[in-house]
Amino acid sequence: MGVIWFVPLGCRRRSSGRSGRLVRIPIGRRTASARTGVNVRVDDPDAARVAAAEDAALPDGGRGFRRWAELEQWVRSVLSDPWWEQMFPQAPVEVDLQRRSRGATFSAAHVLDDASAAVIWIRDGSWDAVTVVHELAHVAARSGPGRGADPHGSEFVEALEALWRRYLGLQAWAAFVQALDPRDPDRQRGRRRSDPGR
Repeated sequence: MGVIWFVPLGCRRRSSGRSGRLVRIPIGRRTASARTGVNVRVDDPDAARVAAAEDAALPDGGRGFRRWAELEQWVRSVLSDPWWEQMFPQAPVEVDLQRRSRGATFSAAHVLDDASAAVIWIRDGSWDAVTVVHELAHVAARSGPGRGADPHGSEFVEALEALWRRYLGLQAWAAFVQALDPRDPDRQRGRRRSDPGR
């Protein structure tokens, strides 16, 4: 298998033999850290920046799902959208969605080594669109330790931006991009990546 990107503090397991000191990043009131339990690896400096931008753009998490079946149906609709395969041809369309207890400290995603399938774990209490889109971006980017990319690096951010624009709306996407990099006007105008869904 591979690794899970976030490991709760105090956990004795190590991911793929890689160890890294973990730190908890406080990011405000009902924040990305409250939704996803952000435990940021020291070797993943972009995680705090991404979580802070998500929180600044949609502090309440965006659309909330009242029932697990509703969340599952929404994820199925994203994965069956022809846009998904066109934007992320290397990403699996077979995703096993798993529910985690409210006592869990994070949501996570994992793509199998052969990229044939993925698993997303959503923590109870984090049934919101921002959390689900964040984990789908991990699947789309196939990023994470052991894959030669930063878990929240540029490939992940590009996937996350495209998913925000498509599924969270233009205004939410613009707020996210502004919060992510307020000094880059080209990025804010959407000139960085050609998006067939525009």
